[in-house]
Amino acid sequence: MRTLKPNMQKNKDIIIERIQNYLYSFYAKDIKTARDNEIYDCLCRYMMEIIGKTWVDTKKIKEGYEVYILSFEYLPGRFLANAIYKLNLENDIKDALNEMGFSYKDILSLDPEPALGIGDMGMGSSYLINELSNKKIKATAYALRYESGNFKQVIKDGMQTEEASSWLKYGSNWEHKKSFTNEIEIYGKKHKTVTYDMPVISDDASFINTLRLFKAESPKDVNISKFSKGEILEAYDDYINNSSITEFLYVDDSSYEGKILRLKQEYFFAASAMRDFVRRYLLYYEDIKNIKNHTNVIINDIHPSLALIEFIRILTYEYKFTIKKAIAYTREIFYHLVFSVTDDSLERYPVDEIRKINEDVFTTIIDVQNELAGEIDFKPFIEDGYVIFKNINLALSKDYLFLSKILAENKGANKQNVHINLGTDRLMYGKSENDKLSSYFKDIGLDVTNYKSLKNISKYENDSNFLSGLEVIKFANKNRMIEVLGQKETSINPYSIFDMQLSIMHESKRQILNALAIAYQYYYLRDNRNAYFVPTTYIFSGKANEGYFIAKETIKFILALKKLIESDKIIKEKIKIIYVEDVTVNDLRMLYPACDIYSNLTYPLYDNQNFDMLNSLFNMANIISTKGGIVDNLNKTNDFYLFPDNYNTYKNRKDNHTYKASDIIYQNQVVKYTLENLLNEAHQNFPYDFKNLYKEILLYNDSFEVLLDLENLIKIRENASKDFLDKEKWTKKQVKNILWANEFNLEDIKKETLFW
Repeated sequence: MRTLKPNMQKNKDIIIERIQNYLYSFYAKDIKTARDNEIYDCLCRYMMEIIGKTWVDTKKIKEGYEVYILSFEYLPGRFLANAIYKLNLENDIKDALNEMGFSYKDILSLDPEPALGIGDMGMGSSYLINELSNKKIKATAYALRYESGNFKQVIKDGMQTEEASSWLKYGSNWEHKKSFTNEIEIYGKKHKTVTYDMPVISDDASFINTLRLFKAESPKDVNISKFSKGEILEAYDDYINNSSITEFLYVDDSSYEGKILRLKQEYFFAASAMRDFVRRYLLYYEDIKNIKNHTNVIINDIHPSLALIEFIRILTYEYKFTIKKAIAYTREIFYHLVFSVTDDSLERYPVDEIRKINEDVFTTIIDVQNELAGEIDFKPFIEDGYVIFKNINLALSKDYLFLSKILAENKGANKQNVHINLGTDRLMYGKSENDKLSSYFKDIGLDVTNYKSLKNISKYENDSNFLSGLEVIKFANKNRMIEVLGQKETSINPYSIFDMQLSIMHESKRQILNALAIAYQYYYLRDNRNAYFVPTTYIFSGKANEGYFIAKETIKFILALKKLIESDKIIKEKIKIIYVEDVTVNDLRMLYPACDIYSNLTYPLYDNQNFDMLNSLFNMANIISTKGGIVDNLNKTNDFYLFPDNYNTYKNRKDNHTYKASDIIYQNQVVKYTLENLLNEAHQNFPYDFKNLYKEILLYNDSFEVLLDLENLIKIRENASKDFLDKEKWTKKQVKNILWANEFNLEDIKKETLFW
C-alpha cells in the first residue's frame, strides 16, 4: 500500500492552489474574499482528495479476515486535526493558511467533533478500529449516525442541564452518503436505512478503514393530502417517528416510552449492520456458505446483541440454512467484547415488546433457544417474561471478551472467558497533543507510539537530568491547561497537585467518594486553620445520563462543594474544584498532559479497562486506584497508590452480605465527621440538600461502599501529597507508570484471541 506523503503533497503552494480551485468551484470566490468557514470547507475537501485513492485501495483488499465492529459509541475526535497530523502536513498547512491570512487554530476549531460517544466504550471502539488500520487489517466499524449525538451538557445554576448537540448542523465534510438503502420493519412500520461512510486513517496514512454510520428515515414522502388540509403533524408522522430513532445517543430510558425507543434503536442498528454485513460479503464472494472463512464480527457491549439473532434470521429465512447450521456459523464469526458490567447495563426487554418489534426476530429467538436447550450450562434467553440479552451473547459468541482479567475469571459463562489488554490511541493521546513530551523522547531515540521503543525509557528512570526535563514539560502542560480554562476558571495554581477524575458520571465510578474526601479535607482545614496541606486542584468532568437521578445529584453535590470552598478566603488557596462541562475528546487531550494524579476510584467489582487512566499514564501521571480489573491485568509490578482491599475482599463482602453502612457511619470517626458537617451545613454557603444523597446511600446500604473507602482515600492522598514534594521521586514514579501502561497494547492480540 502506498504512503500518502510525497513532497508535492506537502508543498505550500499546491495547498493554496487546491484551496483556491475549490473556492472557485463551490463558492465562486477567491482567497481574498473567502470566510473562515469556506476555507475550512475547502481544506477538508483537499484532505479528502489526498486520502481518496488509499481508501479505495483498502476497500479492494480480499486477503485475510475482514473484521466488523458493532458499537453504540465512537469517539474519533476531530477528523481534520487527526488527518493533518497523520499525513504529516501540519507545517505546510500552517504556512499556507498564514500566507492566505488565516489562523490555523481558528480553522481547526471549526471542525466539529462527531457526537457519537460518551465514555470508555467510545474510546475503546475508536482505538480498536484505528489499531486495525495500523495493522493493515481490513475492517468496518458500524454505528448510528446520531443527528444530535449525545446531549450537550450545560452547567447552569449549580446543576447539569441538557441541550441538543449540533455537530451535524452544517453537515460533515468527512462523510460520504451512499446510494444504497435497506428497509427494515419495526413495530409494523417500514424504516429506511441511509448509510454514511467516514475514513479511519492509520497512523502512517497508508491504510484507511471505514466507520459506517446508519441513519433512520421514512421510506414515504410527506403526506401531501394531510399537509394541504393543515394536518401538519399527521403529514410528517412517519418522518418524525422514523428519524427519532437516530436523533440522540442514549435516550432517557427511565420511562417505559424511553425503553421502547432504546429497543427500536438497538434493533434498527442490529438489522442495518447485519444486512450490510451480508451484502458487503457477497460483493466480494459468491457463496454465503463461506462467510465464516472470511469475516469476524465484534459486538461491543450489550446494545448490539440482537445482531446475533438477526444474522441467524437472515441465514435461515433468506438463505435456507437450518437453525443448527446458522447457530454454528454464528459461533464461528461473532465475539462479544464487554465494556459495561453493572447491573443496569445488562439489558432485558419484555417478551411482548420483542415480539412487537419484529415477529420474525422473536420467532428466531425461540427457535435458537429450543435448539440449544439441551446444552450443558445453557442459560435460557427468556426468563420471567423478559428476553435477556446477556444470555444471547453468552450462548452465541465464540468468545466472551473482558477488558479485565479478574472479571473474566469471576463472571460465569458456558465457555472459556478471555481478557484482552485493549490499549489506547498512543498517537493522539501520547504524541500529537503532548508534543513537548514526545519531542523530548524523540531526542533520545524513543517513539511513544511504538511499544518496543518506549520500553527503552527504563534506561533513563534514574537519570536526574532526564527527570528534571520531564518536570519542566509537566509544568508547561499545566500552564497550557490553565490558559485554556482561563475563561471560566480563575486563580488556578500551577504548583498545586492536579488531581483528575474524568469519566462518565456513574455510581460505579464513585465520584461521590471523591467529593466526600474533598469535603473532609475542607472541614478539617476549617477546623484546623494552621494545618499543613499541599495545595490541590481537583478536576472533574463527565455527563450524567438524563434519567440517572443519582448521577445528576452527584454533579450538584460537587458543584455545591465547589461553591462552599470558594466562599472561604483561606481554604480556597489550598483546595480548588474545577468541573469541565461538556467535555470533548479535544478537551481530554488537553487535560491528560496536565494531570499529576489520576484518581481511578471505580468500584472493583465493576472495574473494566479505564481509558482515561491509561491516557493519563501515557502522558506522565501518577495513579490512585482501587485494586480492580485494570490494575491486576498485568503480571507486572506497578508504582500506584492503591487501596488496601483487593477484588476478592469486596466480592466476599458482597456475596456474604457482611457490609453494613450504618455500622461505618457510627463507628468510623472520619465518616461520621464528614457526614455530620455536610448534613448541618448552611444552605447559603452550600446550596445543596445533602440529605438527598445521604438517603440514597443508606437506602441501598451503600452498595458501592463509598463510606468504607472514604478514610482509605484520604490516607492515600496524604501519602501521595508528601511524595509530590519530592520532585525527583515523583517523576521517577511517573516514568515507571509509563512503562506499566506500555504493556497495554494489541501487539500480541493473536496469541490471546483469534478475532483477526
